[in-house]
Amino acid sequence: MRYGVIPTNVPERVALALGVVPVPLLDMFVPLVLSRCLMAAVRLGVFETLAGGWLTPAEVASRAGLDEAAMLPFLRTLVVGGYLRQRGAKFGLTRLSRRHMVKGAERDLTGYAAFNYAQWHILESLEKLLETGHGIEIHQSMQDPAEWAAYQRGMLELSRFEAPWVAKVVPVAAGARRLLDIGGSHGAYGAAICRKHPPLRATVLDLPAAIDHARALAKEAGHDDVVEHRAGNALTDELGSGWDVVLLSNVVHHFGEAQCRQVARRVHAATAAGGAIAIYDAELPDPRTKADFNDGAALYFRLCSDSRTYNGREMEGWLEDAGFASVTSHRSVAAPGSVVVTGIKR
Repeated sequence: MRYGVIPTNVPERVALALGVVPVPLLDMFVPLVLSRCLMAAVRLGVFETLAGGWLTPAEVASRAGLDEAAMLPFLRTLVVGGYLRQRGAKFGLTRLSRRHMVKGAERDLTGYAAFNYAQWHILESLEKLLETGHGIEIHQSMQDPAEWAAYQRGMLELSRFEAPWVAKVVPVAAGARRLLDIGGSHGAYGAAICRKHPPLRATVLDLPAAIDHARALAKEAGHDDVVEHRAGNALTDELGSGWDVVLLSNVVHHFGEAQCRQVARRVHAATAAGGAIAIYDAELPDPRTKADFNDGAALYFRLCSDSRTYNGREMEGWLEDAGFASVTSHRSVAAPGSVVVTGIKR
């Protein structure tokens, strides 16, 4: 997938072909402004205000308690981004914004928009990463409970796109009852597996700072009937034993390779015979393939975890070395740039 300067008429296409368009300026300026406009429109209730119907900029400003003079260019910027439509003097939501930018929508991403304020600051450390090779550890850098809440809500929102496919490829033995969801926060991935394989029930093991928000999100999402939470650290705390399924979703990019191997061994010891392990995470792109935006994701995870993403073969190696059999990588267009690696304890 690519994201870039797209001409909208013949003169723009000609200018782009002739090299007279200042593409670097557009690349630096336009996404910067649009991203901040989306964040502000969620935080200040602009999308919510327009959810009721078509309004003028003055009406939006009045109802949302915002400045009228700034509203017209703000709304027109969101039109350019495809999030609003303009009819004469009035503005309304597009299908895209109704689906994602209004709280409680079909594929609500308003929590992710709130988390983007934290990501805005995370990206300020990119130069440090490039100079020193060290990023930040997001779970340690977030001290504000509101940031934790936005982070976990954003991750829950993203799970709605991915969890059904993850649940489809995880091998679960008939009659399985106990699933350990390491670092699972809101528990949506484990819950999706449990719904597909009753009477399976999940226990989320996550950091103490995450637990309160995680429990609340699980209840809000309606899967607290199959998910419970326990505070702990997968690297140091007891995992228990006899688990039928162990899931690590979007966790291993926070661990160094030695830690990943350690966790794989600990999980193997904690898994029942015939039980399964499943690792779901962003996959490090193959450097021999054509570059795409998954490389940007790999850079981002390198920045915010002081670790890195891994390719499927590396993950397979951890599981095989730990003693798992039938190790397999699964990929899908439903989750581009990600991989599920599964194995069975014989």
